Amino acid sequence: MTATERPILSVETGYHLRAKPLYDGRVKMENFELKAVPFAEDGKGHEEFLAGDFAAGEFSLANYLTMKSRGESLMAIPVFPNRKFRHSYIFVREDSPLKEPAQLKGKRAGIPGWLNTCGLWVRGILSDEYGVRAQDIHWMARRGDRIDVALPAGTRLEKLTGEGSLAARLLKGEFDAIIVPDFPEEDGIRRLFPDSKAVEQDFYRRTQIFPTSHAVVFKQAYLDQYPSAAAELFNAWHKAKKLALEDDADATYSNFAWNRQIWEEQRAVMGPDPWKYGVKGNEKVLNTIIRYAGEQGLLQKKVTITDLFMQIDEPRS
Repeated sequence: MTATERPILSVETGYHLRAKPLYDGRVKMENFELKAVPFAEDGKGHEEFLAGDFAAGEFSLANYLTMKSRGESLMAIPVFPNRKFRHSYIFVREDSPLKEPAQLKGKRAGIPGWLNTCGLWVRGILSDEYGVRAQDIHWMARRGDRIDVALPAGTRLEKLTGEGSLAARLLKGEFDAIIVPDFPEEDGIRRLFPDSKAVEQDFYRRTQIFPTSHAVVFKQAYLDQYPSAAAELFNAWHKAKKLALEDDADATYSNFAWNRQIWEEQRAVMGPDPWKYGVKGNEKVLNTIIRYAGEQGLLQKKVTITDLFMQIDEPRS
């Protein structure tokens, strides 16, 4: 097949090192013309994927689980390029009396929306690790969700009116804490967990869970037309990740002065490749987020890993 005969595979990605070799041209596909476009703002990329501008996209897992359980014509490959520990994404005011998770009971927490994957993980972790159920907090969402979900009985979710970022409104006293997927720029805010890295490392050592927020999702119509695209795109993401890990190991690549020490510390805790793709080795993290989605009312019907992900695994080398 010549280059001019190859079908175009358009892919929306996040703006990060795991995807960079896809959109800078270092990784190419054999039987498809890869058109990878990065989005610094995840929400915009998700919207354009859903609007049909891309055949595949790096997409919110909370939204994917919700949509897939409702029969949407989507299918994911087990590529997880956006993973973050989430204890460090709970913020309070600098002068807040809140010092520990149990004190969130009965308090108001600002969130982007119920279908935000960061919030899904935090609510699950608060329940599993600290006995703080979703029903124990008064949730205040900046936006409504485009899919109706059946919230657990007793859950309080209020849609905010007015303007301003969640961080700015936290500083004004509109709520007691915020759970957001990115770090606030405003001064006067601190993490609920003062040594969140130590807490997250302990969490990982005990659970072996590195929370994933995104998967790579195809429109089913594209896969019906080009079934081989799934495995070939999986392999492209795998190659891109290997290049990113090689870049991490190069002490001259990063702008951080002590990046080599950080690299060594991470390897000591998580091994040489925490960004594992494929179903095998990710069963626990995937079953956990599926359970959280069920407990928090996102799922219309029960789904399993097999329902959600094509069975593809990384090559051994």
